[in-house]
Amino acid sequence: MRRIIYIIAMGAIMTSSLWAQSQDSLLTRQMELDRNFNPTLLESNKINSLPTLREPVVQKANTNYSTWNVNATPPLEIAIPRAGTINTQIPYSKERGYIYLSGGNYANIDGVVGYRILDKEQDKLAVNFFHNSTNGNINYIQTIGEDKTKANVMNNMGEIKYNHYFEKIVLNTHASYLHSMYNYYGNTMGDLPQLDGNNQQVGIFNLNLGIDPTKNSQFEYRGFVDFKYFTNKYAQSFIDDPLKGNQIEAMVGFKKPYGTNDGGFGIDGNILSANYSNKDLKNYLLVAAKPYVDFRGDNWQAKLGADVLFHILGKTQIRVVPNVQLKYAPVYLNIKGGYDSNTFIDMFEESRYVLPNSIVTPSFSIVDIDGGVEITNLKGFRFDVFGGFKQTTDEHFLVMQKDAESGLTREFLTPLYNDLLHSHIGARIQSTIWSPLNVALSLKKNFYTMKDSNDNGSMEGAKAWNKPGFEADVRAELSIIEGLKLTLNYYLATDRWTYYDDSNVKMDNINDLNLGAVYQISNSFAVNLKANNILAQKYDIWYGHPAQGMNVMGGFSFKF
Repeated sequence: MRRIIYIIAMGAIMTSSLWAQSQDSLLTRQMELDRNFNPTLLESNKINSLPTLREPVVQKANTNYSTWNVNATPPLEIAIPRAGTINTQIPYSKERGYIYLSGGNYANIDGVVGYRILDKEQDKLAVNFFHNSTNGNINYIQTIGEDKTKANVMNNMGEIKYNHYFEKIVLNTHASYLHSMYNYYGNTMGDLPQLDGNNQQVGIFNLNLGIDPTKNSQFEYRGFVDFKYFTNKYAQSFIDDPLKGNQIEAMVGFKKPYGTNDGGFGIDGNILSANYSNKDLKNYLLVAAKPYVDFRGDNWQAKLGADVLFHILGKTQIRVVPNVQLKYAPVYLNIKGGYDSNTFIDMFEESRYVLPNSIVTPSFSIVDIDGGVEITNLKGFRFDVFGGFKQTTDEHFLVMQKDAESGLTREFLTPLYNDLLHSHIGARIQSTIWSPLNVALSLKKNFYTMKDSNDNGSMEGAKAWNKPGFEADVRAELSIIEGLKLTLNYYLATDRWTYYDDSNVKMDNINDLNLGAVYQISNSFAVNLKANNILAQKYDIWYGHPAQGMNVMGGFSFKF
């Protein structure tokens, strides 16, 4: 009996020991779970979600483009092979230099020569020389005065460019000098020309220094300083002092990126200053501060900003305009505003035939809206349906006009000013369904409403002078056989008006058809031929300034 009691007691002790050991082990596991699990909403995902793979952050590649420039020529020039290629293209051309030369009737000559002195990964140095000229007789459209005139233009520009790539920024510098000679060939309607056909000479020296980021970083910054010095040979007469001056433009921008889609927030600062030697002309200054915030997703973007503008032209004006870009594929919308400064350099690029020693008044756009629907993901087909609205004060219109004092018509273009409401609708369509053929069609209908005029108050029935009511542009490129490429360009502009002798004058439509061909004989040598205005249409670029008739040019390009 005693032995049985001992056995029962020993079993009870062992059982209690095992139960205690099991309880301690379970308690330990529970305490470890409490220690690893923080009972918050974020930590609950560790239990309710499956493990996921970490997605790597993909940054955009730093694509460096060639330092070559191409000459600004008619649309068919886009098909002429040049030495400039994208550095990432395979195979990459190892040639350092190139020559392009083309000539035709009306003494039309177009040429480019360039050479890459340095072409290393971190240093690139190139020199270029551009030439284009014409010296031929063209017929006036108007029946008053002379039947034809000679239009002379000769542009020569030399340029040197240098780029240096640092770890996070690239340094861009270039210096150039443009020497331009031309005559004011506008129709004087039988009156003697002011400059008697003498060639005007304009010289523009340009020095530019800029920096750009090479890749995303914790803080991006960019900027440039651009200096131009310009001179004229003649003023409005031989006895007046010619115009000289300089233009300085600078920009600095800072951006703090966030996320993985190139979004961020930042601010850009701009300054534009134009100073003239003529004391009767007011110097110009525009200072702008442009803060913004940029949100981006996989298929959307919202850049929200406002531009604060300090405009000084005799008096100081402060304006605030929107600077908004919205895109949710395929819909996009841009809302902007601001000044068109219309400095001497600006107007020389728009038309060199503006009255010498005169400065066009800056215009201000209260609002400039454009938007549309752009479909780009269809195989072999893309289209863009767009529209917009712009409200501008002091919009300028270049016209031939009689001199207010003498009543004589001069060979220069003079500006008239009006407030303008401009709205437009249109569509762009491109098709590459059949790979050898690439066709692009653009249609645009413009609607204009003119308001006040600078000519003694309101002008009844004023038109948007020299601005087309309807535009159509067709471009096609066909590769028939290897090395041979045919091009076509057709441009139509209708409903064009000008103002002359106190009345609106209807201008002829621009109806311009061009054909071209390029044959690549070897990797280094190609020949080209093009015919412009093959319909031999007569029309004015500006009233009293006719375009050339049918003209043919041919030439070659060579890489070495």
